[in-house]
Amino acid sequence: MIAKRARIMRFSNEVKLILISLSIYALVLVIHFIYVRFINPSFGLMISDQIVLYNRGKGILYGELPYRDFYTNAAPLSPYLWAPLVLISMLGSTDFSNEYATTMNITDFQSLILLSYVFRIFFALCIILSGIILYRLEDKRKNKNVFLISLIYTVNPFFLYLVSFWGSDECIVPLLILLPIYLFERRNNSLATLSIIIGTGIKYFPIILAPLIWIYGKHWKERIMQTMLFFVGVLSISLPFYFMDPESFLAQFRDLVGEHGNQGLLTIIQSVFSVNLNQHNMIFQILTVAIICLLGLFFFMKRERWDYHKTAALFLVFFLLYPKMQISYIVIVFPFIFVIFLQKGIKRWVAILFYLSAIVNGEMADILIEGTRDKLHWIILSWINISFFYVTIVILIIIFIIETKTKFLGIEEKCLFF
Repeated sequence: MIAKRARIMRFSNEVKLILISLSIYALVLVIHFIYVRFINPSFGLMISDQIVLYNRGKGILYGELPYRDFYTNAAPLSPYLWAPLVLISMLGSTDFSNEYATTMNITDFQSLILLSYVFRIFFALCIILSGIILYRLEDKRKNKNVFLISLIYTVNPFFLYLVSFWGSDECIVPLLILLPIYLFERRNNSLATLSIIIGTGIKYFPIILAPLIWIYGKHWKERIMQTMLFFVGVLSISLPFYFMDPESFLAQFRDLVGEHGNQGLLTIIQSVFSVNLNQHNMIFQILTVAIICLLGLFFFMKRERWDYHKTAALFLVFFLLYPKMQISYIVIVFPFIFVIFLQKGIKRWVAILFYLSAIVNGEMADILIEGTRDKLHWIILSWINISFFYVTIVILIIIFIIETKTKFLGIEEKCLFF
């Protein structure tokens, strides 16, 4: 009887979460439409990212292939995800050029509205679904704040902005990350590995979850088999596109430190201190992968005390030295950071500081990289914010490591972080 009531309560809260989130995102999208249509039309209904996504999906619909027939600076399966959305946006319209779209050849405003909001609605639904998965993960742990955590995660201001005024495809990443973790937690390891493979084919971030295959594996035979499945799956997705046009396929991994739009620490250092880090681009990529693997090995050795929240540490390492860094990437750690918000101890305040500094870090980085502000107080503020951002990253990684180590060794958990 108690279990039945618990299930009813869970589903009731999930319905509330869905309805509240849908209402808030609908309101935000209405505000976005009013703003770009009547208040500030120069802002633009379409952003460049959406036109890129539209062109990739349209290429698939016309029977073309990524890399060979049109350039794709993204994972090979992503254009196939956009194709159905593009098809929906093209219904009832004859105003799209037969060529790839630009802001100049989309002339019908009604078509422009549909094209723009099909993507935005899809992104909002992905975030809401990831919020439901986060709810179930925390509900399994009997977290008394599970509903509040899931709600503030799903409708936090950065997500609302990312869906509406930004329209970035990074909105789908939390779902691609949480789904494998949810399947691992339910002991559906094969399905979890498969979801990592497919997620990697859509956006490369889920490949960082690979250490979980060993952490959640029940025995050595399963770990070896799942690892083989992982490598075969990733190669099966990637190699056909590589052999069609090796040069175009590899070009997406040659993003230089100083590439336009990069907002990471290395780009800031290169720009401000006039050093050339581009020639070491591959070294930083290899170093990032090596550190993630070592951290994954550490968690594997301490897997008796594993908690899925520690997955954040693997992604936080990515922020430190990987050459390609854009501020929208921070959403990959949001599910874990928002859970920490309502925990006790210094970890909560570090996580809050990370979030607050992260959501404005892109603007602060651009001030230093592009020199967009010449006043001293802006430069000082930028350095302060960026310092907080990267210091909190390091502190959070250290906390996850010490937390695992102290618990594993049986030391009383009242260490200085809790």
